[in-house]
Amino acid sequence: MLDLAILILNYNTPDLTIKCLKSILESNFNMSYKIWVVDNASTDDSADKITNFISQNSNLNLIKNSDNLGFSKGNNVALKKAYKDAKYTLLLNSDTVVDRDSISNLVNFAKNKNFDIASCKLLGPDNSFQPNAGSLPKPFAVYVWLSGLDDIFRKFIRIESYQERSKSYYLKDREVGWVSGSVMLVNSRVFEKIGFFDEKIFMYGEDVDLCWRAKDKGFKVGWTNSAEILHIGGASSDKPKYVQWLGEFKGLLYLYNKHYNKVAEYLLKLLIYFFVLLRCLAFLILGKKAYAKTYAEVIKNI
Repeated sequence: MLDLAILILNYNTPDLTIKCLKSILESNFNMSYKIWVVDNASTDDSADKITNFISQNSNLNLIKNSDNLGFSKGNNVALKKAYKDAKYTLLLNSDTVVDRDSISNLVNFAKNKNFDIASCKLLGPDNSFQPNAGSLPKPFAVYVWLSGLDDIFRKFIRIESYQERSKSYYLKDREVGWVSGSVMLVNSRVFEKIGFFDEKIFMYGEDVDLCWRAKDKGFKVGWTNSAEILHIGGASSDKPKYVQWLGEFKGLLYLYNKHYNKVAEYLLKLLIYFFVLLRCLAFLILGKKAYAKTYAEVIKNI
């Protein structure tokens, strides 16, 4: 059995994907592994470029999807082929670059601290910190996040929030509610017990859902700052803020319908409308019309 299966989903980002692959191949980790690249029906020359690159390494495999299946279904195609032959599966965004010791440090963290799902520190191209974890979106944590109470009080006290954005939260290894699918290490027994990503979710929320289902079955989710990975972010989207915010809200509504009921989804939708409208007004008052306009577009399409 392999120690690790690495999955990378590509959509119109061949150069970034190849850069990511090179960083993995140059990494310093002493374990058996195989890399699976899934091309999600790219409309550019991705398949040709990646095919040419992987032909030079026997550890690399390419799966070509005939349609853009989204994050969940696209990754599931490879997961169903790869997870049974590996102790751990690492999902990486195509726009990530790993440091030499990142993968080994992340795997060792999961093993030594008994975490079944784990992620690590993400840094932007300018070395800026990118939050990638938080509490499960139970009602209190979601209210704190939507209302901005976490931003108001974080200098004085940490309040449980759906999306933890304070740097102080990420100063040490810890157990968390969920971690981002941009970098997600999963013990293969998790997939054996709970299945794969929810294919009804095209993008946004599938990582939270997987962690939620895993924790319901007694698995542990952790985050470590002992490994660092560069994440460019928004590489396959031409409107990253709009797509991200709309995706987050829609994903959250779906999760409430799935994990609670239709009434909970409806109440959450009202709460989202209220706080998003407040954000629109606040940005207009502050003169940030572009942000206000984006939030207005989000309200129209939730």
